[in-house]
Amino acid sequence: MMIELFELRGANPEHLFSPYCWRVRLALAHKDLPFTSQPLRFTDKQPIEFSGQKAVPVIRDGETAVNDSMAIFSYLDAQYPQKPLLGDAVSANRARLLERLIFGALRMPLLKILVPRVFACIDEADKEYFRTSREKALGTTLEDFADREAGIAAFGKAAAPLEGWLKDQPYLDGEAPAGTDYLIAGLFLWAWCLGEQPWESGSAVDAWFQRILKDYEAQHGPVVRAA
Repeated sequence: MMIELFELRGANPEHLFSPYCWRVRLALAHKDLPFTSQPLRFTDKQPIEFSGQKAVPVIRDGETAVNDSMAIFSYLDAQYPQKPLLGDAVSANRARLLERLIFGALRMPLLKILVPRVFACIDEADKEYFRTSREKALGTTLEDFADREAGIAAFGKAAAPLEGWLKDQPYLDGEAPAGTDYLIAGLFLWAWCLGEQPWESGSAVDAWFQRILKDYEAQHGPVVRAA
């Protein structure tokens, strides 16, 4: 039975933008595992009730349901050991540390850029939920929180260590991509799919992202991007 990936969609069912779901897509592509996509709106909770969760990503592999992108990486490595994502226990812990440090540093600047774009691209049925839940979490309105110029400046500073690292090697994990690359690339695909590119064209970070994007599209076709 083919793996099912339950993931977030916009008003267009083919417009997929969640950074967490993109992590899993990249991981499945890395392992050459075929899967079927089950795209859901923010307020589509019933289809994933079987997992006991209220948020995506969730995968269903036969009778097994796994949620949370890091847990899914670990499950895929255990169940399908070809082309490891995280490697041994020490490597996996290092990947988790890097993910926590870099993801945390990049996420908030990207939110400032992308919140208006997410709101614009989602289904009308999701907009009240999105606004209410995000404004409660942020402690302010979407409009007051959004600041594209400040977000781009903060993103550039946060991405500087990645730029230095990727000048010396093609991927975060070395000569070939693996789990760490996909954990961080999910954020870049979040921006990319929403029509933004807050990193410089021609930079080492850009070359890294374009390699990952090209490899993914060679397997699964063009990524749908907002105007």
